[in-house]
Amino acid sequence: MIYLIIAVAIWASAFIFGKVSYQMVDPALTVQLRLLIAMLFSLPFFVPAYRRIPPHLMGRIWLLALINFPIVLLLQFIGLSFTSAASAVTMLGTEPLVVAFIGHFFFRQTAKLLDWILGLIAFIGIILVVLGGEKSGDVSLWGCLLVLAGSMAFGFTIYIGRDVIKEYDARDFTSVIIVLGALLCLPFTVFLVHDWTVHFSWLSMGAILYLGVGCTWLAYRLWNKGLLSTRPVALSIINTLEPVFGVMLAVFFLGEHLTFITGLGMVLVIGAASASVLVPTLYSHLRKRV
Repeated sequence: MIYLIIAVAIWASAFIFGKVSYQMVDPALTVQLRLLIAMLFSLPFFVPAYRRIPPHLMGRIWLLALINFPIVLLLQFIGLSFTSAASAVTMLGTEPLVVAFIGHFFFRQTAKLLDWILGLIAFIGIILVVLGGEKSGDVSLWGCLLVLAGSMAFGFTIYIGRDVIKEYDARDFTSVIIVLGALLCLPFTVFLVHDWTVHFSWLSMGAILYLGVGCTWLAYRLWNKGLLSTRPVALSIINTLEPVFGVMLAVFFLGEHLTFITGLGMVLVIGAASASVLVPTLYSHLRKRV
């Protein structure tokens, strides 16, 4: 379980280092550099891993590489450029609910009444985050929506990829989608980069290296290693820690100011997402005891 907690803590810091990297390069270029750095670490394993892909999974793996990296990361990091790191990471906290609703509308997985109630609470929380932050100029509705769209795209990968890992080794899968993701990101980068100017600084360069090595290559490997020995329920609970860690890091390291309304909205979003995982788990545990 410790591997999973470390991975989530690393991912929670991604937006903080993203903000630092923007002092040097355009947000879309940050994503491309991040993926290219991670690709260098994955290349030695890529060719044999790619050859082991079952033919019937080939198309799905290319699709997962496309969604997981260019689409999700570009939406999140371009969104981050418009809004605060704390508000952006709060949008990530909606993922458990987003996954439930994507399953309901697209994959015939009926959402429960609890999911609808908590979804409404999270929606109210998002409104408060935006309203409270826009008054101080720290939060942008457009930025939050882009990050939220990234979470929605990630939700689709949960359903598209859930059967892939059953047939294809998780470590091979990670190496393959990182390399494919870096390559697939290139045309998006050419189109989306607004400013190709590089304002070099060692601090920003270090942030980009951390995003590539830590948040992409290392975190995914730690996550996959932890998956082998952790129950699915525990995975969901650990995932809810990411926005908590992220907001704390944004406040302490970036000095972001939270108004009362913004803070209340964040509590509602993170609380609703956490409850969507914890309440069913507690209910199931109590039923077993009875």
